[in-house]
Amino acid sequence: MTTGRTWLQRVGFAVAAWIIVCGAALFLEMDPQPVLLAILVAAATLTLVLFLDASEVAASTRWTVEDTDPTREPGEDRRLATLTRMVSSHLVAHTVDEQLHREVLHLLDQRLVAVHGVSLQADPERAAALAGPGLAALIEQRPPYPRLTTDQIDVLVRRIEEL
Repeated sequence: MTTGRTWLQRVGFAVAAWIIVCGAALFLEMDPQPVLLAILVAAATLTLVLFLDASEVAASTRWTVEDTDPTREPGEDRRLATLTRMVSSHLVAHTVDEQLHREVLHLLDQRLVAVHGVSLQADPERAAALAGPGLAALIEQRPPYPRLTTDQIDVLVRRIEEL
């Protein structure tokens, strides 16, 4: 924001610049035209003032963003939030991809390693036997994967928790 004093300084600068330009033209014996030089100095000063004002405003801009709708609440488990979004996406997606299938198998593998010391990648037959028929069928599935309902997902997750 500019004050009256700032405007007086700007006008004073323009007048001083005009006097210097006219004086230099007279010194160099160039036959100056004071009115045209005044218009030229006024245009140059106005351009300079506008540029400096715009630069001053741009430099003082504060871009503080307040997140009013966070992706997750403070303290919420990131993995649970990711899984919730993954299931929601699976249920409404136009085409079914392997993301949910891969994640359920990853959860199964982690649970088997933690509880039984059996890795799905290292010993798939033993892992399938421990997992039971529903999860064994999931292990054997290949693309294209069928769309799972919430009830089917619930059964799979509960079976993983029971291992």
